[in-house]
Amino acid sequence: MGSMFMLGVWLCLLLSPFPLAFSERCHPIDKKALLQLKKDFNNPYILASWDPNEDCREWYCVKCDLKTHRITDLFIAPSVPETNFHGRIPPSVGDLTYLQYLSFHKLFFSNKLPNLVGPIQPTIAKLTNLKYLILTNIAISGPVPSFLAQLKNLDTLDLSFNNLSGPIPSSLTTLPKLTFLDFSRNKLTGPVPAFGSPKKPGPSLVLSHNQLSGPIPASLANLERIDLSRNKLEGDASILFSKRPQHLDLSRNMFAFDLSRVKVPQNSLTWLDLNHNKIYESIPGGLAKVENLQVFIVSYNQLCGQIPRGGKLQTFDKYSYFQNKCLCGSPLSPCNNK
Repeated sequence: MGSMFMLGVWLCLLLSPFPLAFSERCHPIDKKALLQLKKDFNNPYILASWDPNEDCREWYCVKCDLKTHRITDLFIAPSVPETNFHGRIPPSVGDLTYLQYLSFHKLFFSNKLPNLVGPIQPTIAKLTNLKYLILTNIAISGPVPSFLAQLKNLDTLDLSFNNLSGPIPSSLTTLPKLTFLDFSRNKLTGPVPAFGSPKKPGPSLVLSHNQLSGPIPASLANLERIDLSRNKLEGDASILFSKRPQHLDLSRNMFAFDLSRVKVPQNSLTWLDLNHNKIYESIPGGLAKVENLQVFIVSYNQLCGQIPRGGKLQTFDKYSYFQNKCLCGSPLSPCNNK
């Protein structure tokens, strides 16, 4: 998301290439909606450039389509550590019906308290052209609304670093164009919905730092990037190795399965973190043949036997392996073969 954030910052600072000498081309419906949004947010300093006497293509944090003159992008993030931006996401945001990119990120009062609170605004369901919905680190609360499944053009859905609670709506698995979903660092509960299928691989899925529970659906095996760390998930997660995963973070859950029986994909896997689970038996020799393994952690499990030699397994330090039942071999202590 670093590149996504920098893109938003660039949009926020971008000025229109057309000088003020040209007649105003901002669509009046969108200009009216933006001015109402500013009013609903109590005229914060960060939106000071939104002057009703100027073309809204000249305003910070917005981008206009040069052919239709409709507002397509709205990104509001602080340009300074503190801002007087506060309130709830107002209904007027739903009047910007041509939006493709909507982001509110890390907005705070001057006393460091979060400024955007309350539930996700239902009028966002009107924004059917949205491709990117990013509401991060703003302390919104309540459930993840099922109406988000109406946004059929969504490519990215990021609601991370908030106070959202309750289950993840299973209807979100029907979003046909979704490639990235991040609900990390909330208070979500219940099961993980069945994202992914053989015909539709599914999005990169980041659900870490929640309170999700139960077993994981087999359909997740069709995803290439999965982060389920720091939840209360349990059962056999070995199904996730059956296709071509690139990034698997299952750490700090209650997964229990025989790791020695896992057939590891050797050409795709780059990240595997299994620490703090109940995984048992031995490390499979196939892991020594993984070509591009960059992160590997199996500490705090119930593994035993010799660490396979070769590949990159010896390049990781002892902390990737320690606190297991009886693992041995480099980088741990030598095995006693007597």
